[in-house]
Amino acid sequence: MNGAETIIAFLKRKGVDPAFGYPGGPILILYDAIYQMDFPHILTGHEQGAAHAAEGYAKITGKPGVMIATSGPGATNLVTGIADACLDSVPLFAITGAVARSCTGKDAFQEADITGITQPITKYNYLVMEPEDLLPTLEEAWNLTTEGRPGPVLVNVPKDIMALPIPADSGSGAGVIRHRPPRKRTEIQEQYVYPALRAAKRPLLLVGGGVIISDGASEAMRNFAERTGIPIAITMMAKGVIDESHPQFLGMVGMHGTPQANSAIGNCDLLLAVGCRFSDRLIGDPDKYNAKERTVIHVDIDPAEIGKNIRTSVEIEDDAGNFFRKILDNLPEGNYAENWREWLSALFAKTTRYRELTDKLTELDDKLLPEAVVRTISDACAGKNPILVTDVGQHQIFATQYFRVETPRSFLTSGGLGTMGFGLPAAIGAAIAAPDRPVILFVGDGGIQMTIQEFAPLSRLGLNVKVIIMDNQQLGMVKQWQELFYGKRYSQSILDSNPNFIQIADAYGIRGGRATTRNEFLTQIDTMLSDDKPYVLHVMLDVDELVYPMIPPGKNPEDMIMPGM
Repeated sequence: MNGAETIIAFLKRKGVDPAFGYPGGPILILYDAIYQMDFPHILTGHEQGAAHAAEGYAKITGKPGVMIATSGPGATNLVTGIADACLDSVPLFAITGAVARSCTGKDAFQEADITGITQPITKYNYLVMEPEDLLPTLEEAWNLTTEGRPGPVLVNVPKDIMALPIPADSGSGAGVIRHRPPRKRTEIQEQYVYPALRAAKRPLLLVGGGVIISDGASEAMRNFAERTGIPIAITMMAKGVIDESHPQFLGMVGMHGTPQANSAIGNCDLLLAVGCRFSDRLIGDPDKYNAKERTVIHVDIDPAEIGKNIRTSVEIEDDAGNFFRKILDNLPEGNYAENWREWLSALFAKTTRYRELTDKLTELDDKLLPEAVVRTISDACAGKNPILVTDVGQHQIFATQYFRVETPRSFLTSGGLGTMGFGLPAAIGAAIAAPDRPVILFVGDGGIQMTIQEFAPLSRLGLNVKVIIMDNQQLGMVKQWQELFYGKRYSQSILDSNPNFIQIADAYGIRGGRATTRNEFLTQIDTMLSDDKPYVLHVMLDVDELVYPMIPPGKNPEDMIMPGM
């Protein structure tokens, strides 16, 4: 086989179904192999769409999402998706075409140093320069996507290598041997966890996206929490890790977290954080977490994250699932919550008060408040185990706060990078990964226009994706900051020339409808959910509603703003 055929045969052996991509000059020979070898491939409207669709597929399945692009602009169009996957720990496997080896470094047509460009945003990347290195490189790169902390890997292959015969004896490759110090695994450090639980008066279990990613970790975490009685808060990326009606659940922490969760992280004396990276949107001032009176136990599979943003008392480098299982195996019996009674009572009283306030916001009327819109759709989907996907902006926070996710790996959003345009292609990838489940996408009137060309594969494939365009005729989160912190100077945040989204959907062959009142909205929901075909629902929202709770810039979680609390 030549190099292109070798690549496709490799992907077939790995069970890839499908890859996402877009053809171009230097990679045409690979697309010829795709055709001749009948390899499953989804043509997206843009290479960025391919990257986000691959992310959506990977987040649902836990398997690497595969994307293919040509050299130059094709490869550089993948960069946003690769960076997004890097920050959110998504396993991506990117194959890019490159100019011929004889032209490398000579500014040939459509040449770009994609290995140099993506070095900071991949776990590793490769430029294959010898035919015998192709197969071993593919094998090593594939394994690396899911090894340890998942993430993106890129393999750049010159077009002449794709045309050359590949030695049959190049084998599967042993890969590069990476030397690293031994992990500070749970078995060594568990002796510190139990006394910390016993000594604490105000403990908090903070659960991050790493618990979603780790096999079996969600169930082990719930077992640990229930045996100890410790209150649970989550980062945005951990939504779905536990039933949101669970009595120990406080909600999300961070800039738009719940008052009870932010109060807990701001005032706890023991913070047991598992699978999170303590980003700036989460903690505010990092110095506050270095106080002597607070014990911080940080568990993460990536040693680079431990101690990066805050100083920790106990460092445990371990997979989240392994950590919880080991802790449970040797957990001493006893009533841990006895010492936490006052703390738990105060937190759960805040929880009750917050739910009373938010219940009023979810009462649907003709104003079409985003809180009510999201909750109404959530209630209509209850029991169907829907996949929730969001783009980025105010709607992202409203959806996270008010849509009930029923199982782990059922919530997709762009967390670390905050990528507008993520939602639509990610929803397509999710629907391909789980064709028997409804995919509910909330996207803003700004974000939808960044990747609206992905209506094409959505229509062509007839996927069960319900696109709810939350239209407040503005870049909502930008305008909110301008309103609160920039003297209401709305610089370039008003979208007063939006198109007719339903006509655009219709042009792609997708049904849709528009809602401006309560009755129109309820009728549209019934129509939208009546079958498993794609549908676009354009909702005209109240234009003045802001996202609360909110932590002002430079403040700490306990300084959050929440009217009525």
